Amino acid sequence: MRSAIPSIPAIQRTNLILVASTALMLALLDSVAAGVGCLLGGAVVIANLYLLAVLGRAMLAASGGGAMAHRAGVLAIPLKLLLVVVLVYLVFEHVRVDPLGFGAGVLTQLLAISIETWRASVRSPQPVS
Repeated sequence: MRSAIPSIPAIQRTNLILVASTALMLALLDSVAAGVGCLLGGAVVIANLYLLAVLGRAMLAASGGGAMAHRAGVLAIPLKLLLVVVLVYLVFEHVRVDPLGFGAGVLTQLLAISIETWRASVRSPQPVS
C-alpha cells in the first residue's frame, strides 16, 4: 500500500516550478528586483529543505553509532538553521534584495508542500470499510 506522504523530490520539483513562475510574474508585473528577490527566497528554502533531508538521512544512519554520533546529529540541525539565518541576513544587508519578492519566494515552499500533500492523498488508495 502506498503512503499518502509526499516525497522531498516531488516537493522540490513543484517548488522549482512555483518559484520560476512567481518570479516571472513579479518581474513582469512589479519589478525585476522583486523577481530576483523571489528567486533568492526560493533558492534559500530549496537549499534549506535539501540540507535538512541530507542531515536527517545522516542522523538516521548514525543513530547506532554511539554517543558522539548522537551529539553531532543533535547539533547539526540547529547549526544549519543558524547558517541559513546568517546567510539571509547577509543577503539582505549586502545585496539589498526586495523583501516582498524574497517573501514570495519563501512562501512558494509552503504552497509546494500543500500541493504535493494533496496530490499524494488523491493518489493514495483508500481502505475499504
